[in-house]
Amino acid sequence: MDDILNYLTYKLIRLKSAAVRPATLSACLVLCFFLATTFDPLRSSGGTGQPRTPRPKAGPAEIYPDSSQTPGAVNPDITQDNIADNICNKKWTTGEVRPSTNVTNRIKTQTMKSYGFTDAPTHYELDHLISLQNGGCPDCVTNLWPEAYGDLAHPMTQNERAAFQKENPDSGEILPGALQKDMVESHVHDEICFDVPDTKMSSLQKKFPPTVSVSLKRGQEILTTDWYACYVNMMDNNKPCE
Repeated sequence: MDDILNYLTYKLIRLKSAAVRPATLSACLVLCFFLATTFDPLRSSGGTGQPRTPRPKAGPAEIYPDSSQTPGAVNPDITQDNIADNICNKKWTTGEVRPSTNVTNRIKTQTMKSYGFTDAPTHYELDHLISLQNGGCPDCVTNLWPEAYGDLAHPMTQNERAAFQKENPDSGEILPGALQKDMVESHVHDEICFDVPDTKMSSLQKKFPPTVSVSLKRGQEILTTDWYACYVNMMDNNKPCE
């Protein structure tokens, strides 16, 4: 497009310097204006000119939070520069930032109502989309949602889901839920802390040892965009979540 405009500009200069009729010069000016204001890079490369759709997620919509209600939020006190002092420190625990049950019970009631869930609260974990161990905001409603242990067809408590998984380790009958995301959170934490000396690793590291280092920001993005894609990688011979 730049080449076309440059060429037309060159021709206008030549026309202006020559003794051409004003009508001819006006017509060229109109053509330049039309090209400059209607050119669409997407259309020029074969696109439709419409906004690009988000990349499809690896799992069904049911297992993800509503991004308009729960987009995720970070803890501003935890940064890439200080993770060795908090989330990657062996002396640090999530208890240092975890909100009280008075706060979380209120938020769980609030979010269950906003999500339209009317079954037993014990079927859900009030989950931090960006987990505390990965620098998530402790009490931001935008970082919390009621995540099912089972699925719509199989409502379950935490203990019931754990028992089912133990008896049926390879079953795909029930959609992944809160317990599977907990595994992803631990693995992402270990990738974030991978290159930190004398770091704190999760209890999951022996079964799913981290093999790459990701930044704090990237680890948080994995959780907010498609945590299940990371879970699929973990189950596929411990492929990294990058």
